[in-house]
Amino acid sequence: MRKLGYMLGVFALGLLAVGAVTGQQQPQKKKFGGAGGFGFGGFGGFGGGPLALIYRNDVKKELEITDEQMQKVPDAIQKALGDVLNDKQLARLRQLDLQQRGPNAFTDAKLQKELSITAEQTESIKSILDEAAKERQELFKEGFGGGGQEKIAALTKETKEKVQGVLTADQRKQYRQMLGEEFKFEQQGFGAFGGNKKFKKKDAE
Repeated sequence: MRKLGYMLGVFALGLLAVGAVTGQQQPQKKKFGGAGGFGFGGFGGFGGGPLALIYRNDVKKELEITDEQMQKVPDAIQKALGDVLNDKQLARLRQLDLQQRGPNAFTDAKLQKELSITAEQTESIKSILDEAAKERQELFKEGFGGGGQEKIAALTKETKEKVQGVLTADQRKQYRQMLGEEFKFEQQGFGAFGGNKKFKKKDAE
């Protein structure tokens, strides 16, 4: 339990630092807002600590961590959350998780099931996200000079609108309810690149 508590602290930092991609969930003591689990993958080197490390391919190779072990990590973190937070906190955290992940949340099989997203819709959304990822990579290659940040923001907005366009009216309504009240995430720059400068960013739909 001590290890899970430490991982929980690292997760809290990582959740605010980057958007996650996918997550898995099994039945447990508390339900996470009645809307499936959280996404925990894709931390890379952000956030620091053991949780960030075990998602690195080089570290997984060094520790000989199996795919089966990695699949158990999200459930372990969710169990730790369920032991620490109350139902209201868990429900709100689920909303913030969806807001932070944005359109990438639609790659989560559980969210797809909750919204009754069809196979055809899933394929369309995947194509939209794949294309957006390619464009984002090109923008990163160009750097953040010459309006790079504005281009990233515009691309994010465009991607959200395209994904929303794939959903039915009922699906969009249900998804908005799942997001809850919009939260403005406060983010900090990393190291010498951002110092301690803080800024507000809208990540919700």
